[in-house]
Amino acid sequence: MKYPKVIRLFSAAAVMLAFSPPGIYAQQAAPLTFDEAAKLLLGGNPQALAAGYAVDSAYMRLAYYHAGLLPQFSASAGYDRVGGDVSFTNESYSYGLSAVQPLFAPAIPASVRSALAYYNKAIADRDLVKSGLLFELKTVFSDLVKAREALKLSEETLKRRDENVEIIRIKYEAGRENKAALLETQSVHKTSQWQHENYKKELRLLERKLNRLLARSPMADTGVSALPDPPAPPENFESFSAALARHPSLRSARAALEAGRAGVDRSRSAFLPEANAGGRYTWSGSDWPDRTGNWSAGVSLSLPLFTGGKLSADLGSARADKARAEAALKDATDEVYINAEDAFLSLRQAWSYLDVVKSSLEAANARAWLVRKQYLAGQASYFEWRNVEEQFISAENRLLSARRGLAVAHAAFLKSLGE
Repeated sequence: MKYPKVIRLFSAAAVMLAFSPPGIYAQQAAPLTFDEAAKLLLGGNPQALAAGYAVDSAYMRLAYYHAGLLPQFSASAGYDRVGGDVSFTNESYSYGLSAVQPLFAPAIPASVRSALAYYNKAIADRDLVKSGLLFELKTVFSDLVKAREALKLSEETLKRRDENVEIIRIKYEAGRENKAALLETQSVHKTSQWQHENYKKELRLLERKLNRLLARSPMADTGVSALPDPPAPPENFESFSAALARHPSLRSARAALEAGRAGVDRSRSAFLPEANAGGRYTWSGSDWPDRTGNWSAGVSLSLPLFTGGKLSADLGSARADKARAEAALKDATDEVYINAEDAFLSLRQAWSYLDVVKSSLEAANARAWLVRKQYLAGQASYFEWRNVEEQFISAENRLLSARRGLAVAHAAFLKSLGE
């Protein structure tokens, strides 16, 4: 049976689409940039979401305590029905409005200050979580870029190994090379194939790690763009003092100390009197609705006389919490400055090492080209050629590792600054 030409062309196209690798006819998605990944990270990562919810909770807690400074209004209603076997049934209704305004309540402002301090602490803790997640994201980005480049380099190495095996085989069959050289070259080729499979496995594991970090499906596309080269680090570490003073860890420790001070003031205010002004207007009677109204207004004053040592114990606990917060702030300050300086020195070291590796690769490339020509011309031994080839491949891998190390060192330094 013969099909029309149009149908046959359509069927052929369908077969090509069905058996072609995905991406040949489908439009390739643009590589994910670090800024785009950062937005996905902060918008969907469970740790980032939890930190954001903690800030929301602290803000609502602040609004709760702040509302204690404002007048409070309430409505009430009641219904009673009284009766018995002998007496008649009696019904009564009551409903009304009441208002209370604190006049002197030192515990409320102290509670507001404490809630504000915890709100600021939640913001600082959220920024600290954000800094840690961005560091982890940049590390995964750097590892992914390195893994993809290592896979490309491994493919090139395999091609070179194939050529080497063929060259040694021809020279061996011509009686110009020994069998040991052929066997060793074949062994090196198989080792490169095994290493190539390892690179594939490492790349897949990193892709899954990135998707989990971004709260995406494990099978989501993980094409990433290369990270921009970090700027050259300055020589003077003291220029970062202002940034370190705004470090989230220090802001969190300062907020905890402010909360401790507010806690001491709140505990101390329990020894002071409290005064409130209030008013009430009610309607009550046996008929519904009743027009008989009553009102009351006045001021109340309360002062604790004996609490069994409870207030003193609470004040002592608050003072201990304040002292602990002071010690924690000092420890956090020392740790932040020491870690930042260590990260700064590591960044400068990674920057310098990259220049060393680039120079070594350039020299290894020139040496490998020269010795390869000499070996083909019979002017160099197999072992000289093999050693130079290994040095060149090692230099290429060292460059990938050095680029990855510089990117991670820069990310670690930004994390040490709280950025």
